[in-house]
Amino acid sequence: MKSLLETLQSGSGYLQERGVDDARLNMEHLIAMVLGCERIELYLSFDRPMEERELEQLRLLLKRRGQREPLQHILGNVQFMGQEFICDSRALIPRPETEELVGTLLSRFKDASGPARVLDVGCGSGVIGICLALNWEESHVTMVDCSEDALSLSKENAMNVGIDDSRINFVCSDLFNEVPGIFDLIVANLPYVEPSQIEGLDPELSFEPRDALDGGDNGTELISRFIAQLPNHLSEQGLLALEVGDGQTDFFEGVISEIGFDHIQILKDLSGIERFILAMK
Repeated sequence: MKSLLETLQSGSGYLQERGVDDARLNMEHLIAMVLGCERIELYLSFDRPMEERELEQLRLLLKRRGQREPLQHILGNVQFMGQEFICDSRALIPRPETEELVGTLLSRFKDASGPARVLDVGCGSGVIGICLALNWEESHVTMVDCSEDALSLSKENAMNVGIDDSRINFVCSDLFNEVPGIFDLIVANLPYVEPSQIEGLDPELSFEPRDALDGGDNGTELISRFIAQLPNHLSEQGLLALEVGDGQTDFFEGVISEIGFDHIQILKDLSGIERFILAMK
């Protein structure tokens, strides 16, 4: 009978051969899922024999991960800003860079009340708007996505963390088309990948919605259209917070300047890549 450690080592090798990054970490998560324990607990149980039924479950999960199905989809959840969110193929998996954007906004508005009216455009799984609502007790957050599937996931996540229905609403819309009103903060993490580049991305991305990746011509078409519609929806002293792709900040800074924004700040992510744009009129 194989021990937990032997199972961990052999499974890690299997995943590594199939090009999975952080193979051992992935294997630890899969074993913890099968055993119903925290990953850290595995280190106290390396000599534990694995039962055949456990190995059978693990083989199925291992096969899925070896086929490059995202770990978060297999686990059914993702950690973001210290919260656990449901994660599946209805929306793009939240990225660490987006946590940095949320952290930047929370630091900028240190008052617990936050901006009164917040709009999250292209909300996907809802993690941005939900985390802002959790931290800003007096903010009302509107979540917008063109995908009904993504909105359903956002609603489930909002319900799971206990946000009051009176403080959050969901709108299915192509950008601002169905969104009335003016907002004090508009945050957007919209698709910014050039269509021709999608096929060359990591295999895991083939399990995620293509519409959540495809930014249109040059990867900039959708965000450019979003920026053009901004003036009718952002309050006089309102803030735009935008996440964009590597190498796109100069282009979008120009587009934002053209619609009358004078105060534009470019921020780098933890990898040193210019990733975020904050702008005010």
